[in-house]
This record gives sequence, C-alpha cells and structure tokens, in this order.
Amino acid sequence: MAVAEPNALSRRVLESSNRELRLLAARGYLPLPPSELIPLQVGLARETDPEIAGRAAAALRATEPEVVADFVATEAEEEQLTFFASDAQHPTVVEALLRRRDMPHHLLRAMAPRLPVAGQEILILRQDAIVESPDILDALESNAHLDSSVRRRIGEYRQHLLRPKEAAAVEPVDGEREDSGDGRKVSDEEVVAAIAEVKKVATKGDVDDVTGLSEGQIRLLTVPIRRRLTQGASRTLRSILIRDSNPTVAVATLLNNRIGDEEAEQIARNRSVCDDVLQEIGRRREWVSKTAVVQALVSNPRTPVGVSVRLVGRLGLRDLRNLSRNRNIPDAVRTRAGRLYLVKSR
Repeated sequence: MAVAEPNALSRRVLESSNRELRLLAARGYLPLPPSELIPLQVGLARETDPEIAGRAAAALRATEPEVVADFVATEAEEEQLTFFASDAQHPTVVEALLRRRDMPHHLLRAMAPRLPVAGQEILILRQDAIVESPDILDALESNAHLDSSVRRRIGEYRQHLLRPKEAAAVEPVDGEREDSGDGRKVSDEEVVAAIAEVKKVATKGDVDDVTGLSEGQIRLLTVPIRRRLTQGASRTLRSILIRDSNPTVAVATLLNNRIGDEEAEQIARNRSVCDDVLQEIGRRREWVSKTAVVQALVSNPRTPVGVSVRLVGRLGLRDLRNLSRNRNIPDAVRTRAGRLYLVKSR
C-alpha cells in the first residue's frame, strides 16, 4: 500500500509543538476532508500525550460510520486499517474492513476471535484470504460466540477448500483441471464417468436438458464434480445447483455464470438457498442497485441480518412500511424498517 502524502495543514499539525492546535485536530475541528482528517486523527490517536490520543480516538468513534466505512474501503493505508481493525465496533465499518480485498491477512486473523455473527458470516466468505492464510479459520474458530452455521462452514472448508500439504506439492498431470475454488483436481474423464454412473439411477425432480441429469441424480455426485457442473451451467442446472446443500457449490453457481437481474431477484427471494448465496448477492453492487433485488433480499428470512439491515435504507416508503409489518423477518430488520419509515415519512 502506498503511503499518502499529507497536505500542508496536516503536515503542519504533525510537525507542530502547539498543543492547542493538535487538540483541535484531534477533535476534528480542522477544515479538512475525511480523506485527510481521518489519517491525521489516527496518527494523533497514537500520541504519547494521553489527552490528545484520547480525544482523537473518541472523535473517530463519533464520526459517522458511513464516512469511516467509505474511507476504509477506498483510501485507508495499513496504519489506518490497523487502527480500525483493533478499534472499530460499528457493523458498517467492520464490514468495510472485512470486504476490502487487500486487507492484510494478519488483521483479518486479529479481528476473527471477536467478530459478531454478522462479521463472521462475511469473513467466512473470504475464500481468497482463507486459501492463502488458513490460520484465519483457526482464529475464527476461537471466537467465543461462533455461530453454529459458521462452525459448519469451517469444517467444510477444511474438507473441500483446503488441500492437504502433501497434495499441494503434487503437480497436475495432463488432462486434469482444478475444480473452481474447491482445491481438488478433477479430470474430464472423471466427470463423464461420474455422470454415466448416476444416470443408472432413476430420475427424480427437474431434469437438465443439457446434461440429461435430474435433480436427484445430481445430488448423488461428489462435491468436486458438482462444482465442475457449475461452470457455464444452463438455467435449469443453475436452479438446481444454487440450492445445493454444500455452500461452496451453491456460491460457485453464482460466481461461475452470468446471472441477470431477474434471475438474481428470484434467487434472492428463494428460501431454499443457503445464506452464503444471499450474502454474495448482497455484496454485488450491480444487484443491490436494483430495488427489486434489495426488496427480495430483505424480505427473505434466510438473508443474514447484517446484510438486510445494511440494505433496508435503499427501500422506498411503501416497502419500508410493508417490511415493518412483516413478522417473518428478524426483529432487527423489522425494527430498522419501522424507524426508517418514520424518518422518511416526515
């Protein structure tokens, strides 16, 4: 991460021995945009002067979470990321930290043991970081308030996502392809053989015209084979795989195909899909910019609470009113909708 050059006023504060000026800066009283004021306050929060450090830390905690989250997501350098990783408590800021693609892995590990459930659900989807730093799972597992579904996913990741060290040292042979995100090598011949084998079983449920497999037959395939089927899947096959009991298969269906807005809305409304899929939809800007998709997500009781609460503010008055009366969704979402309705209807 490149270190940003402070502007003239920030530099003057940092180099100044004027305690009053430093206190003003710590409190956030200087005419600086957030992109310059927040780094300055983070620096002052590390001062040896306890009053200056305390004022700066308190001012940062009082800053609008959306402002801090926007800074964290786009402009923060490692010094600021380190500060907020150890100090941030608001869900919006925590989410911005966890979703930042270049977030140092040692900071993710440090945050894992104290994350609330909503944060755990976001971190467990960071397969990119987990593959490179599997000890993130160890840190997450040490969380005293670990959610049972997150604990289940940790076990699945260790079984299917992370290859044993001895297997990682083996070079792939000709004709093998790596299963997307699964870590296993599955050859085309294995896929063909597996499909031929399950076709001996009687069909059950919807049938995919491309592969000729029914839903019941697909469920008999191993996880690596099912993950291979997610690549370029037909609409019927996607509708089957998106409801797979294994979260890595379900999410791969979303990631490995072109999903239109209408299909994304249907998936978001589906109560048979796992919350990993709903969370992935909730983090895609192209989908959460569509009111119909947002409405489908927040109305689905399976959508993680953290996702729904974050998205409720995108809805209009009528949707907020209906949501505030919906007894099928979590109380936190219904309460948030009710409060926003009162504010927006004034």
